[in-house]
Amino acid sequence: MKRETAAQLLNENLKNIFAFCVSNLFDKQDAEDLTNDIIVAVLSSVERLESDDAFYGYLWRIAENTLKKHIRKKNSRSVSSNNDIYGVNWSTPENRVIENEDIMTLRRELSLLSGQYRRVTVLYYIKNKTVSEISKELNISVEMVKYYLFKTRKILKEGIQMQRNLGEKSYNPGTFGVDFWGAGNNGYVWSTFERRLPGNIVLAAYEKPMTLWELSLELGVSAVYLEDELDILLDHNFIKEIGEKYQTNFIIFKEDYENEFREKVLSKIPRSDVIKSITDTIENAFEKYREKNFGVELDDNKLKWFIANYILFAFLEKSEEGLLWDIGSYPKLSEDAVGYVYGHDNNYIYGYFNGIYDWNSKKNSAHYRVINYNIIENCQLWRTKNGHCNDIICEAILGKDISSDEENLAFLIEKGVVLISDGKMKAEFPVITKKDKEEMDSDFACTIKSIENYATELCKGAEAILKKHVPRNLIEQCDILCYIRHKTDVAGILMEELVKIGYLTVPEEKCNLCFYGIK
Repeated sequence: MKRETAAQLLNENLKNIFAFCVSNLFDKQDAEDLTNDIIVAVLSSVERLESDDAFYGYLWRIAENTLKKHIRKKNSRSVSSNNDIYGVNWSTPENRVIENEDIMTLRRELSLLSGQYRRVTVLYYIKNKTVSEISKELNISVEMVKYYLFKTRKILKEGIQMQRNLGEKSYNPGTFGVDFWGAGNNGYVWSTFERRLPGNIVLAAYEKPMTLWELSLELGVSAVYLEDELDILLDHNFIKEIGEKYQTNFIIFKEDYENEFREKVLSKIPRSDVIKSITDTIENAFEKYREKNFGVELDDNKLKWFIANYILFAFLEKSEEGLLWDIGSYPKLSEDAVGYVYGHDNNYIYGYFNGIYDWNSKKNSAHYRVINYNIIENCQLWRTKNGHCNDIICEAILGKDISSDEENLAFLIEKGVVLISDGKMKAEFPVITKKDKEEMDSDFACTIKSIENYATELCKGAEAILKKHVPRNLIEQCDILCYIRHKTDVAGILMEELVKIGYLTVPEEKCNLCFYGIK
């Protein structure tokens, strides 16, 4: 037999030879040495073998004899013999550890295989199906089955020899928070990231694209479970595929950016002038709007909160109009939503809001708006229950008859948003008319403009910093996302400043402080 032919067959059976050695020796280093000895012994004498068909029997005889010589050299002791396999077995604690390590390593590598590779491997090696049976079951060609098996052997061989370390997120998951600005059916944005795993996938794949097995190692989650999560994220365009890799497809405002923004932009741009503009405007309009009442009794402090909140919401409204003027329309997202999705890796600790609600009724002309500033969390934390609640609120703004939806009406009464008076529903918050709104927009126009100028300066500084902190593929979104993110921040920053200087006082009791309707 030619040595070249023997060398090729040895290479194809290297894994089996090594497995034979590992199963019969104390440690892997010994097994590697024995494997080398067996290969040398076979190649040095194989030319005497007359028939190629006798190679495998010859190989395992050499392997057994070489093992025995190795054992004698190390003064090892045979405990038992098993005629069903070649060689000698020991039932020792060390041997069991080695076997368990090999099994765990193989399982680890199998868990990292993606989709079709894993399915073909399981069917062939675990369920003992033939190549033809696998071809029919998976509806792929026999050649593709062979290709997958060939690639899988190579992947497993390389993986078994590697030292793999789980990533930090496997034991210390990151904190991800999602945000949305736009309109339409955006509930899927929040529901997708209610669990930790999708959030940690987008955090892991943010800085650079990652393969499925890289994500599996980083997150400590088997590839078979990750695939379903990746499909959901792909469907909603939260991630994108780059060849065989995945990368997050929206901007995440990470903590290193937040710190640099506060140090180099927020702390450097003065806001005393814009604060003075707000307080002067409120004082000049105070008596005028005291007389209007707006359907509820407001003490001086609550009236100031109402006017300040109206000014800031009007600024946000005007900012959105300006943004839409610039971009034409919001980009389309999943499920009839339009707008922008972005995220945070810091549990919203750098935010100023617990939510902003702006609901226009489709059934009538009523409209309500709420801003849950962080600073008023203890007295106002409104969370709409569903669209039916929103419709009832709008009916209460118009003073309609009592809603037949008793469950949602009871919820709104309990939350102090709606009350019953003379057989009608009534809003438990200020309500203005469209004429009032036109008048207020005119009265506050100069102040709103000064807030816009402050916000523009802040956003420009933020954009220059953000471009240094995002992946290259997301740089084009920086200007728009800075504007969306930080113009809302401006409203919270200014409201907190008004409290800090003592112009506004946060009430101790529960109340609808920054909640108003329009009819």
